[in-house]
Amino acid sequence: MEPDLEAGASPHAPTVSAKFVVLRLIGLLCLVMLTCVLLAAFMALLEAIPKSDRYQILRVPTFSVDLAGFDGLDGRTLAPSISPAFNLTLHGVSNHSSGPSSWVCQERGTVAVSYAGAVLAWGRVPGFCFGEHAHERAGMVALGAGVGLSDELRDRMASERRSRSAVVDVDIVLGWIAEESHYLKRLLSCRVKLDEPSPRPYPCKVLVSYPW
Repeated sequence: MEPDLEAGASPHAPTVSAKFVVLRLIGLLCLVMLTCVLLAAFMALLEAIPKSDRYQILRVPTFSVDLAGFDGLDGRTLAPSISPAFNLTLHGVSNHSSGPSSWVCQERGTVAVSYAGAVLAWGRVPGFCFGEHAHERAGMVALGAGVGLSDELRDRMASERRSRSAVVDVDIVLGWIAEESHYLKRLLSCRVKLDEPSPRPYPCKVLVSYPW
């Protein structure tokens, strides 16, 4: 029997099985349930943090780094063992305005300067606090003693410095003591050019770690 084309039916028209519809509904339901579970976990984590510390975590200041000067990397050819020094300034800008109770205070910190993954120098970051609408600065000195570099790295640095394209990584760990003796950390990752002075400090990426 030939198909009734006048009635609009097609012998090749696709059909949607009931099984396919049920599977799609199950998949959608699972996605909704997973979203609810993740949201509940986030809310539980947020509730576990004291309110004062919760505010500090959510109100992360903007950080940047300025290279005031450096020493120990001069000369056309670097020695196999170097002792560099970096004079750095950490800038922090806080844009919130909720009074002294929302100040963010850093208890202590460390700084490390590296080139292509090799640590050149390290040092301490002094404690400081951010008030409302504050722009704070903290001086840092990173020193290296007898740091050995491979021939490949020394040649690479010499080449990049001749072209004024050498870049060092400045990694900073800032921490403060929260309520219930929790020690929270902020990890700053910054990239600084050695031979190209910048009119503005170099911005840092900020990560926050929790004690759980």
